[in-house]
Amino acid sequence: MIISWKTRCGFLYKLLVYSVEKERVNMNYEKHNEEVRRLLQQAEEGKCERVMMELAMNPRMIISDPMLNPRRITFEEYLKNPQIMLEIQCQFQEYCAESLISDRIMGFENLQEITPYPDFQNVLEGACLGCEIAFHGCNEPGTKVCADETTKYELLKNTRPLTDPLGGIVSTLLSHYEFFKKKREEGYTYKGKPLGSPGMAGMGTDGPFTIACSLIGATQACMDLYVDQDYMMELLDYITEAVIARNKALRRCYGQPEKSKSFGFADDSIALLSLDTYTELILPFHKKMMRELCTGEEPGWIHLCGDASRFFPTLVRELNAGTFDTGFPIDHGRVVRELGPDITVKGGVHVETLRAGTAEEVANAVKTILEAVKPFTRKFIIKEANNLSPGTPPENLSAMHEAVRRYGYYK
Repeated sequence: MIISWKTRCGFLYKLLVYSVEKERVNMNYEKHNEEVRRLLQQAEEGKCERVMMELAMNPRMIISDPMLNPRRITFEEYLKNPQIMLEIQCQFQEYCAESLISDRIMGFENLQEITPYPDFQNVLEGACLGCEIAFHGCNEPGTKVCADETTKYELLKNTRPLTDPLGGIVSTLLSHYEFFKKKREEGYTYKGKPLGSPGMAGMGTDGPFTIACSLIGATQACMDLYVDQDYMMELLDYITEAVIARNKALRRCYGQPEKSKSFGFADDSIALLSLDTYTELILPFHKKMMRELCTGEEPGWIHLCGDASRFFPTLVRELNAGTFDTGFPIDHGRVVRELGPDITVKGGVHVETLRAGTAEEVANAVKTILEAVKPFTRKFIIKEANNLSPGTPPENLSAMHEAVRRYGYYK
């Protein structure tokens, strides 16, 4: 007898549900949550007794894992159908609450509500500026480069992102947002949990240079910084203006002030550049975003994956960055020594170690990192590096959390 893939996935899903049910019994949520509340109070007072653990993760944990997605719902279905997006996010938030431990309140029964949000992964900004979305089934989507050396000047003629920043894919995002609001008003529930106010998505940015790499390709973008600098400055200014226009328009739409007290953003592709090149050619656009989108009353945050720590001191000095969300590779001890005890650094165990390593390997990685940072700061937060991979065993996260509790206390 031939057993279909769908049937096998359904069987595996039942096995996983069984294992999750066992984990629910074995995990003492009450004890865990009591410790978390104590740590959060200590953190508020600036005297946390140990390093805290966070996790960054999103609904791809469900969609890209056959055991959790036996229907094999694709990202194209997820992005285009708000009902499917809602169902996946409800499942995701339940799975996180039950099985993926970190220093936050755990247990589905302790969730007051489910908070849906329009989730367009990392394709929103490229699509806003003309890139076609490339779907890859149950793996996360990307965007296709939309211009080459001969057509790149045409990009600058597309004024719609500047004059109609809520059009195109952003209008779809807002339609999803309104759908979630309506479902909440109608009393939609998931396993007895009501919906909260939808998350206000679409603000922030992946960064001007990273978006430029999406539009014309990373190789072309890097070359043009040197061989066609006039064009590249014009492109980066165009992108920056589009980012500012979209953020301001969405803030107005959501009833938020056009300028916040601080601003956080990413720009992963600057890892391709030297510090001198960044400072001369890219930093001015980062400064422009900050001037237009925040008052600077509070320190901002920056996410940078890759080998990017050489930029950190400049970002503290020039952009008032107070928090860095890091990826890999990174020397955590050196970074916290250089930045000092007043800057928050988030970083930790490589996502592939968490996905495919043993519990012992995970614990050893935690021990190495914490021993390197604890003597120099109390503002280090350990997490995955960076963004938890689908298929990560919950037991490896439990091993990580236990190691944090074993090695993370300050003397």
